[in-house]
Amino acid sequence: MSELKSITISRQEVRPFDYAAIREEAIGLVQKLSGKIWTDYNAHDPGVTILEQIVFTLTELGYKTGFDVADYLSDASGYIDYDSQAMYAPAYVTQRFPVTLEEYSAFFKKQLYCEDPNTHWRCYPEKVNFVIDENGFYKVEIFMSGTANDWISGAIFTMFWRLWRRWRCMGDHVCDARIKWLGGRAKFEAYTDDQNDVEMPHGTHRDVADLEPIIDLFPTIYREGEGVEPLKKFLAPIEYVFKKFLSLIETFPQLFSVRNVDLDKILKNLEQYNSALDQMLAMYGVHFPQFNFIELTKLTRCKVQFLRELPKLLQHRSGKAWRRRVELMLGIIHDSHDKLKIFDVDGVFASERPGRIHIIIFSENKMDECDADAVERFVCNEIPAHLLPVIYWAPKNECRAFAKLYVEWINDVPMKIITSPQVMNWLSSHKQCISKKIWL
Repeated sequence: MSELKSITISRQEVRPFDYAAIREEAIGLVQKLSGKIWTDYNAHDPGVTILEQIVFTLTELGYKTGFDVADYLSDASGYIDYDSQAMYAPAYVTQRFPVTLEEYSAFFKKQLYCEDPNTHWRCYPEKVNFVIDENGFYKVEIFMSGTANDWISGAIFTMFWRLWRRWRCMGDHVCDARIKWLGGRAKFEAYTDDQNDVEMPHGTHRDVADLEPIIDLFPTIYREGEGVEPLKKFLAPIEYVFKKFLSLIETFPQLFSVRNVDLDKILKNLEQYNSALDQMLAMYGVHFPQFNFIELTKLTRCKVQFLRELPKLLQHRSGKAWRRRVELMLGIIHDSHDKLKIFDVDGVFASERPGRIHIIIFSENKMDECDADAVERFVCNEIPAHLLPVIYWAPKNECRAFAKLYVEWINDVPMKIITSPQVMNWLSSHKQCISKKIWL
């Protein structure tokens, strides 16, 4: 039988801010540094007295840094602004969006309803079926109690298409949706909100910045006479360091806030702040790619914005928020300094060539080949594996005209498989812009 191996946990016997331990260590250090110059280390020695007061203040710092993190993040009432710290409850970042037929059916059965404007009672579907036709498109059947009713039909269809537009995954298209009436009376029921808000922990606000002057800790004889001013001057730099440290703890909520960002402070410590943002993103499994053409200042701004919008970007990562997610990772924040603009056209040619996603990238100048390859590889990795991306590279001066067509198409409620002649014509006339590379 092999010998059982174990890990021994070493427990720290001496607390790091224990007065006696620090005093003993400090006296030992003074003895080592002074040699035979200083020989009296008893309590009555003035040097030892000064050392003891500094050690006592250090223990005060230890006390003020020993509270729960929640206490440092809370305001005077104990409230913690979790959103500003990009600290989101699991329910807001782990909500599963529907992907399979069964998930779509269950999701729409729960989310679809028609509400009576007078009583606010709601009528829900008895069942919702998603099936795939021979072309790979969805056909939807919504089973409602009661007999045919135009008002209920209109409300259900309006909500269905609104939800479909928000929650569908890339490459998924509905070619037909219809209501089947089951007869009898329409079943309306009182609405009860079972979506309780997540209760987040509160803290206890601590006044950590309040530090008693070190000179006040000395016996009266040290605080009077001619020697008091030299002693104050000696203690001043030590006290300054202690107070500076505590002031940083006092402003702890602002150190990593993604809401009230102090740009001046960030620019002074840009690399360190950027590393902190990487750590905050990693908590949610998000990793920003590295591109040579994105300046660190802009990359940092994009990471801050990503953390602000994180719940939406995670819940809709392969649907509605795909473009926004990719934009931020490519350093696109919609200002005059953006190197790229990107659009995804999903479904324009679906009836002819299902499973293709058209990605149009507008570049100010011809990109370095390595940078262009990195962008294409990244975009392809962000697209669901069962879809084939068709990537266009177009000059940035054409972006404004295409953006207008794109907005008109998006606002034309792309619910079913629809075609936009203007967008189709633009894509057809720019076939020469299609990337020749194939990324698997």
